[in-house]
Amino acid sequence: MFGKKITDDNYIEFLRRKDERALEYVIARYGGFLRAILRNRLALIPDMIDECFDDVLLKAWEHADDYDESRCEFKSWLAAIARYRAIDYLRRAKREAEVMAGTSIDDMVTEPGAFDHRITQIEEAIESEAESMLSCLSPKDREIFRRMYIDGDSIEDVSRELNMPKEQIYNHTSRSKKKLRKMYEVSRVTQ
Repeated sequence: MFGKKITDDNYIEFLRRKDERALEYVIARYGGFLRAILRNRLALIPDMIDECFDDVLLKAWEHADDYDESRCEFKSWLAAIARYRAIDYLRRAKREAEVMAGTSIDDMVTEPGAFDHRITQIEEAIESEAESMLSCLSPKDREIFRRMYIDGDSIEDVSRELNMPKEQIYNHTSRSKKKLRKMYEVSRVTQ
């Protein structure tokens, strides 16, 4: 093994330099932690945990330069990447289950309705994860954000139904987005 030894003090620096030893260090140090997050989040699709784990590590490897030590701990940054990737995998599983649900009954290996049940379970998991991520917002901000960005309601509908001017709705959503960005500063990493 050549070069400087990878330690707690320098692994991020070496990860940014694309030194594979740093990635091995991250796996050894945080692998169990990441797998626990993914097992919890992807319990409905356990066959995807390993692939998602690899994907999380790839995102951390590719975007190590985006990590900002002054904003959060590396462990928290990795956890945020894992949560975002888990949501993406759940969405993909939902799409696949919807395609399978459209398959004729004769082609199905499982009992009729099994994929409908899986779709419902996956939707509930996505909903639960979104709710967890939005829990940092006030109840009013959470409702506005949910209606506009998750339910897809128009600003006019939200304004009318909550009896609030559009400008106030925009202010609430702007504050919410800033707060969420600050809490989960990895959105561009997971794209």
